[in-house]
Amino acid sequence: MEKYEQYLSDNAEDDERLAAAQVLEGLAGLRLESKLHEVAVEEAAQHRRTIWRRLLFTLAALAFLAAVAYWFFSKNEATPSMPPSEKQAPSAPAPRKEQAPEQDKLEKPREKPPIAQIKPKEEVPVPPDPIFPTFALQDELIPEPLNSAPDLVATRGQGEANAALKVLLDQFWYVTYPLQGLDISVAFPSVDENLKKRDFTAAYLELEQLSSTQAANDTLHYLRAYCLLETGEGQEALLHFAQIQNRQLAREPQLQWYRGLALLLADKRPKALALFNVIAANAGHPYRRQARKALKLLQ
Repeated sequence: MEKYEQYLSDNAEDDERLAAAQVLEGLAGLRLESKLHEVAVEEAAQHRRTIWRRLLFTLAALAFLAAVAYWFFSKNEATPSMPPSEKQAPSAPAPRKEQAPEQDKLEKPREKPPIAQIKPKEEVPVPPDPIFPTFALQDELIPEPLNSAPDLVATRGQGEANAALKVLLDQFWYVTYPLQGLDISVAFPSVDENLKKRDFTAAYLELEQLSSTQAANDTLHYLRAYCLLETGEGQEALLHFAQIQNRQLAREPQLQWYRGLALLLADKRPKALALFNVIAANAGHPYRRQARKALKLLQ
């Protein structure tokens, strides 16, 4: 290497010196790149070692905490605490057998009174509410509906299926007027009077005339659906109920119950049962007990 450097300094031409300088510069760059690669590899290895040390330390800490917790709970279970009254009260000496009188030994155990002599607990009668009936704790004590279901035999013709459905509906036809959250005594006094008299045909005809003179709204849909429900037209009532579903949360519980009855009238029992199950599962629903009674009778 010394002879090569002496040749470059003494006898080499400018082109040779330039080429030699470029070669040396390239070699220096390669050495620098190799050094940087070695440093990067070493830093990556150091980073991995740091992560593993932290992971092992965390696992050791968790294992220690688990061992302490296990020891603490096992110690508490092994030494159950006694109530203060039991710790402070001195134990009474057991009675001596020889002091017990002979009559106590021969005394027979007292017999329980017959079941017929036990007086049943008196039930407090609960008056029904026309909109939200108040019920006792048991379904058997639910008051009967205030009104009967529509005469399906008269509206649909003779048939055992219609007569059987009528018998079932009469047992849970909890449908009343006035409707929840709806006062029409001022706006539609004639319709209100007919509905109070349960003249649903006359009320529906008046609603039809009103619908031809003014735009349809929630009140007209609700009243027409109610008239159709009370006359046994379940399929037509469902069309109007669909127009006001989920529109007003205050009247939605009553709409759900009435929709379930309309589904039964429309021969859609599976959908009615599904809706009654939803109502019965809601502890805060005002028609929960009616739905439970309906499910008990229909299934």
